Amino acid sequence: MIGLELEQPVNAADESELAARELGQWIVRQLSSRNPAEAIPDETVLRQRLNISMIPFLLIVDSLQTGNLQLKDLEKLLSSYFDRELLLIPLHDNEWLILANHNLLEDEEQNDSSAPGREIYSEQEDTEEDVLTAFALGLHELVASEWVGVFHISVARPLIPADRLVQTVAQLRETIHLGKLFHVSDHIHLPWEMRLESLLYRIPVEERQRFVDSAEDHSHLFGDEETVSTLETFFKMDCNVSETAKQLYIHRNTLLYRLDKIKQETQLDVRRFEDAVLMRLTLLLYKVTKS
Repeated sequence: MIGLELEQPVNAADESELAARELGQWIVRQLSSRNPAEAIPDETVLRQRLNISMIPFLLIVDSLQTGNLQLKDLEKLLSSYFDRELLLIPLHDNEWLILANHNLLEDEEQNDSSAPGREIYSEQEDTEEDVLTAFALGLHELVASEWVGVFHISVARPLIPADRLVQTVAQLRETIHLGKLFHVSDHIHLPWEMRLESLLYRIPVEERQRFVDSAEDHSHLFGDEETVSTLETFFKMDCNVSETAKQLYIHRNTLLYRLDKIKQETQLDVRRFEDAVLMRLTLLLYKVTKS
């Protein structure tokens, strides 16, 4: 019949993508607002799906060398990794919020050693933080193997997204920012490992600089990659000499020689608790001051 236009059926996948993009735009608006809302509005299409406990991951793409990271392609990849329904919410072209079902922490099948990164942990001995770390590691490995580029991932503990999603996204963003600032070689950034960095970052710039200046001039040490790697690994291994030597693939005596050399040049013996604390603070503040 001439002049009659038939209404085209709406694709369910397109509706789902539109709802995800609308929620992402709302989150971004709240993050830039002076008085952000925490609870998601009742009229939001996806609100009902956000009333259960979910695990939030934030994926940020620093650079992409091959291909384009599209929502549908990323969603397909993530669904195969988590092996269950999830929500993928684009915040920006290079930033994605992933909400996975909290049952990942309880399902023994999710510890299958065939999945990337998961063979590192044993569920019976793991804490919640260990399991979340394992999923973040596996997720990074999966994305990095599919697209060539630089990716950063953070994860937080389970939450009810409908109630406090904006605050959680802000925390994940800050965690990645702090990780890139203080630990430039890392790509997995965990809020529970960034408490000290978060505190130091909130110190006014002038106070940070004053602290660094008050210490003796150790800039030649902090500019040496081997020394910085030695110190960071030593602190990561809880100042355990044997474990640090194993992690660095060096002889125990080689590590002791390096620590003695640091002591001679700084008068700080990082095998002592107080000196180790002072050295770690100085190193962290030096990084953020010189960045």
